[in-house]
Amino acid sequence: MLPGSVSGWRVIRHTIALGSLLALTMCSNLDHIDISAGGKADIPAGTLLDKLLGSVAFGGFDKVDFTESFKNQGVSKDDVDAVHLKTMTLIVEAPASGNFDFLKSVHFFAKADGLDKIEIATIDSIPSGKRELDLVVNAGADLKAYVVAPSMQIVSEVQGSRPDQETTVAAAVVLDVDIHVPGCN
Repeated sequence: MLPGSVSGWRVIRHTIALGSLLALTMCSNLDHIDISAGGKADIPAGTLLDKLLGSVAFGGFDKVDFTESFKNQGVSKDDVDAVHLKTMTLIVEAPASGNFDFLKSVHFFAKADGLDKIEIATIDSIPSGKRELDLVVNAGADLKAYVVAPSMQIVSEVQGSRPDQETTVAAAVVLDVDIHVPGCN
């Protein structure tokens, strides 16, 4: 079969198409990394007044900087094309008998200087007796501007009351970071 023949050109076209498809597939795997982050909040036991007012807040998630996480992955904030929240989980770490029964709903937002607050995760109905909650994430929200800002804050709006005992809550977040890889679009 000669390269100038119809069959030869067909083989060459198929080879180029297959190579392009392979490169596209490889790029989609190479230019996305997962970055994990977390924080902890100690929620004091509620007083009678707290229980009447329904006052509860999550502190400890207020300053998040991904510079070190990016450095560990070999990328910088300048390499970031887009960032989307994949998962957010809340876990009662203490006391051993603790759970989320003191909450009714939780909404988390990303904030950074000069940017509007954007909702990133929520749970509107807390199942009874749960020590771990998987929140519904706003996967469509591009968080790049927040993540590359000098300091990002994760703030909450919580309905419920303080727990009967001091409770330590940990948040585990996984972000899908789309990074620029030369030759991949």
